[in-house]
Amino acid sequence: MTVIFYFYFVCKFGNVQGYRNEANVRLENLIHRVLSRSSCSSPSDCQSKWGYCGTGSDYCGDGCRGGPCWGNNNPSGGRGGGSVGVIDSNAFACIFNSIDSSARTKQFDALTASGWTPNNKDEAAVFLAHVYHETDGLKTMREYCSPGCGPQYSSSWCSINAAPGKYYYGRGWFQLSYPCNYYNAGQSLGVNLLSNPDLVATNLKIAVQTAVWFFKANNMEGPARRGNFAATTRILNPIECNGGSGYQNQLTRVATYRRVRQCFNLGSPTINPIC
Repeated sequence: MTVIFYFYFVCKFGNVQGYRNEANVRLENLIHRVLSRSSCSSPSDCQSKWGYCGTGSDYCGDGCRGGPCWGNNNPSGGRGGGSVGVIDSNAFACIFNSIDSSARTKQFDALTASGWTPNNKDEAAVFLAHVYHETDGLKTMREYCSPGCGPQYSSSWCSINAAPGKYYYGRGWFQLSYPCNYYNAGQSLGVNLLSNPDLVATNLKIAVQTAVWFFKANNMEGPARRGNFAATTRILNPIECNGGSGYQNQLTRVATYRRVRQCFNLGSPTINPIC
């Protein structure tokens, strides 16, 4: 790379002495192509104005060309930077490291627009670990089995019944399911989700808000703030606990939680995360 910059210097400044010839022009064009490579190998890295990849202000700050750039430097047009309480754009990029920067910025902006702020890093790690697991790292806002599995979610434990022709399979950040949950979440948000369940998948702000609603309505905040991941899993998907049919699925969820904690510099869980 030192050699490239040496020739770059010659090409740029040799013209002052009248030595800028066709070969130098070709070399300069080649250098510009090398320095303008399109992306970094890791989705959590930023591409600096010089074309190098890494994290921190030298890469994600002024002149950043790609990745989770900070503030107005984000080339995708979204805010990208900033924070939602203890969740900043770097932590968000670290957690959701398997989607491109444009998609990640839209999701981070939706989180910001939702109005939710976690109480501490433990709560943020628990919530976002569940989000990652439920949405395959924010790759999908609909359950992969949909719409074929829709009839499986038609049952109701409350006075609310499914609207004709509507299915209530998992959607949104927490994969909201069943008519009762769609109705109650909609009542809380002031949106008719029973008649328009697909809004939970197509409106990213609502996708976040329904997850926050479930998180609060089912008293997951308390154990989350204490770092009790197992207690929140038992609320969200109890069939994964006590060696149930979803036990192997739980182990994947727990592995995600351990990784997410590292993104907040929390270290290993202090409470057993397996329920």
